[in-house]
Amino acid sequence: MNSQKYLLIGLIILSSLLFFHKLGSYTLFDVDEAVFSEASREMIETGDWITPKYNYINRYDKPALFYWLMASSYLVFGINEFAARFSSALMGVFLITATFLFAKRIDEKIYGLLSGFILATSIEIIGLAHSAITDMTITFFIATSLYLFFLAMEGHDKRLYLISYALMALAVLTKGPIGIAIPAITIIPYLILTKRFKETLREARLFSGVIIFLAIVLPWYILEIRANGWEYINAFFLKHNIQRFTSVNSGHSGPIFYYIPVILIGFFPWSAFLPYAIYKLTPRDLKELNLNSRLMLFSVIWLSAVFIFFSLSRTKLPNYIASLFPPMALITAMLLKEFLVGNKKASKGTRYSAVFFSILCLFLAAAFFLIPAMLSRIHPSLPDGFADIPIKIGKWPIILAIVFFASGILFVVAFLKDMRSLLIGVIGLTSSIFILIAFSLAMPDIERLIQSPLKNFAAVIREKNEPGRRIASYRINNPSILFYAQQKVLTLHKDDIEKLKAMAGEGAPLYIITKLPYARELKEATGMHYAGQNSIYILLANNMAQCRLSNKK
Repeated sequence: MNSQKYLLIGLIILSSLLFFHKLGSYTLFDVDEAVFSEASREMIETGDWITPKYNYINRYDKPALFYWLMASSYLVFGINEFAARFSSALMGVFLITATFLFAKRIDEKIYGLLSGFILATSIEIIGLAHSAITDMTITFFIATSLYLFFLAMEGHDKRLYLISYALMALAVLTKGPIGIAIPAITIIPYLILTKRFKETLREARLFSGVIIFLAIVLPWYILEIRANGWEYINAFFLKHNIQRFTSVNSGHSGPIFYYIPVILIGFFPWSAFLPYAIYKLTPRDLKELNLNSRLMLFSVIWLSAVFIFFSLSRTKLPNYIASLFPPMALITAMLLKEFLVGNKKASKGTRYSAVFFSILCLFLAAAFFLIPAMLSRIHPSLPDGFADIPIKIGKWPIILAIVFFASGILFVVAFLKDMRSLLIGVIGLTSSIFILIAFSLAMPDIERLIQSPLKNFAAVIREKNEPGRRIASYRINNPSILFYAQQKVLTLHKDDIEKLKAMAGEGAPLYIITKLPYARELKEATGMHYAGQNSIYILLANNMAQCRLSNKK
């Protein structure tokens, strides 16, 4: 028991290090991070904790719970990047803890540690823990609700059913109907295949569960509908839920196999073992299932249901499938557990997967080593305006190349010496070092080029505090401008050029942020002046006295 406690503490420390590392040291990224962060800031500014707003207009994209969490973080830590991402990182640590505790209930040996370790060191999970978006929060609620539902079925524990329903309700309050849809498409097929539908229906306290679910969900939905009526119903249920599934939203489309590379990259480095784990551990005979095989069946159904559901959706984004990472971790951990204890059936395929991982490490080493040379060849061929921007990257590609090369070689040595614990440790260590280097060294380079200029412009404009000041963005969609300017921003397009001319001629200060390729046409059309250039962005002002606000290159 004590050893399990120490393992849990160690896992919490590891996940906290990975998830909170550099959490507030880089700017918010467009689009989603900045939108959620700004909407939560406006919730505090306006005092309206029922209807989220973005750019001071009602936002019906998601329910209120995630905004409440982020706004609460602002009240504690101030309005900044760390506070915006805090709840995601914290929910990530909660998810790893819950995964460990659940898996430990299945197998007292090392299964809990492996499950939590695999999930904590998966690239997409680490990335989502660093992102001010809803996906880590809803993944925690969905995963924990399914963990408890499975344990309730196995232990015939009616209390766990009720807690599971409450967590499903919180998932719905985070992201809408998907919070109940994913548990439903996982649980129902499992009950049918295991012929436990009637039994579970009798003991699951469904009526009490519905009461708990509605008690948590309905108050906010009732208040929202009372405030905004059919406008909210049409926007949230029809546009942001049904239409996202049946049609392409905001250009986020993809082929039916869209999520296969997402899994391969997002579940790296453990994706090398996942196909064989699914093949080996999926039960063939459903008549005689032990606890482990029942969990594997439950996990495979969970994984398959989420994968198929979102593959059929017309709108696709990598973060949509975050909730299938816990079952993938459970499946992979079971295979590696069997491998560690010397199960011959698990060893052969696992060794093949290990060889694949080693080859992949060497391939990545070569790829990162060639990045500087590739950039130097691509840079001159960039579109007009962008080719003049100096591309400066640090030593991180070379460092990552060394890391992957060393991992590949160490892996081969461990493989030849049959050092099984070292094999698994090298995999997790490789992923952890990769992430730490990415956030410490690579992210500043990316941020400097893409996001920092917008923050700098917006912050400088905000500090001037001029009466009647207006800010606009031209032919770009960058919500981070609004967050850092902390005022309404007009989003203007090419067809709005006459409107811009009129605005520029007015006496009130006007600032426009746009990209280099559009700056010349905007200046010629409106007569505005260059106020600063920063990377790929240009700041224009309608008054010479406002010029040269920022000249950072």
